Amino acid sequence: MAADSDIQVWLETFAKTQPAVIVPYVKSTENMTLRYKVRAVRQGSGGKSVLGQGGVVTIVANVPAALSRMSLNRSPADDCQIDLILTESGAGERRYHFDCPK
Repeated sequence: MAADSDIQVWLETFAKTQPAVIVPYVKSTENMTLRYKVRAVRQGSGGKSVLGQGGVVTIVANVPAALSRMSLNRSPADDCQIDLILTESGAGERRYHFDCPK
């Protein structure tokens, strides 16, 4: 990634719906093309489930871009995390970790 580019990543969640809808967003101060991988892992009394998505996104400077959209069913007792990996061609990767919405 360009050393001077500022990248922001966040999740927009619609947790009041069932299943919860989660949309990861990325925003950069520079135009760039990124590869991304999103992985959600939920573990509870009913077992473990893993959901993954990936692709390529072109970022326009200072404009948020939605990476994907996923739905998660979970109970309050479940352990659930979302990991996001961003990679720019010829540069390193950045990893982000989030707890799933309650």
